[in-house]
Amino acid sequence: MMPQDLNVNEFMTHLIPGKVIDLQLGGLSGVRIKPTVIGLDIGRYLLVKFPSKLNTADYQDVLLQGNGVIVRYIVEGTRGECVAFSTTIEHIITVPEKLLFLNYPTKIENRQLRTHQREKTHLPAQISQKLVNGKLAGTLLGGYIVDISPRGCQFSFKQEGSNSAVKKCPVHIAITLMGYDEPLIVDAHVKNHRVENGQILVGIMFDNNSLDKIDALLDELSIDAD
Repeated sequence: MMPQDLNVNEFMTHLIPGKVIDLQLGGLSGVRIKPTVIGLDIGRYLLVKFPSKLNTADYQDVLLQGNGVIVRYIVEGTRGECVAFSTTIEHIITVPEKLLFLNYPTKIENRQLRTHQREKTHLPAQISQKLVNGKLAGTLLGGYIVDISPRGCQFSFKQEGSNSAVKKCPVHIAITLMGYDEPLIVDAHVKNHRVENGQILVGIMFDNNSLDKIDALLDELSIDAD
């Protein structure tokens, strides 16, 4: 086996069970499917499960042991990164489940998705889809802003029962600031979410009409907005 790049294991450990990846079969000109990660054996293989509705017979020309594939996935964090690597099919199982063993990569490529660095923070906040007379209304989700930049933030709240479903939609954020009687209300959009250690982490992008408020907030927090 070829020696691995020092960053490979670091990025591969983000492939936790349940994570959906983009798998391109047959190289750059091939078809793309969205399998789910089942497990990872460091240094040996990545195990993924095909979507239940996918008919493997439709891909028999590219689903062959030794054929090349390209894996892509998103790693969340302060900057957000798109990760990709090329590998080959090690083994295919169709009964009782449709599983695919992919050889462990020796090299990984990554590029940052965000143009602004996100700074760690711990700001109490609530989000809601409704705003009435300048205050949040309707169903409220309470949690914390765990990182923030001039363009967006990551909001975290505790997973409880059915509240793990977060839609991509416009929202309003009420941010509690020490020393202020009223929270700061910001308009934004939910872009993505994931579950991590019992917490729901929601990726949020601020609307353009709220950017001046965010700049003032970052000044208040002594965070560089450049």
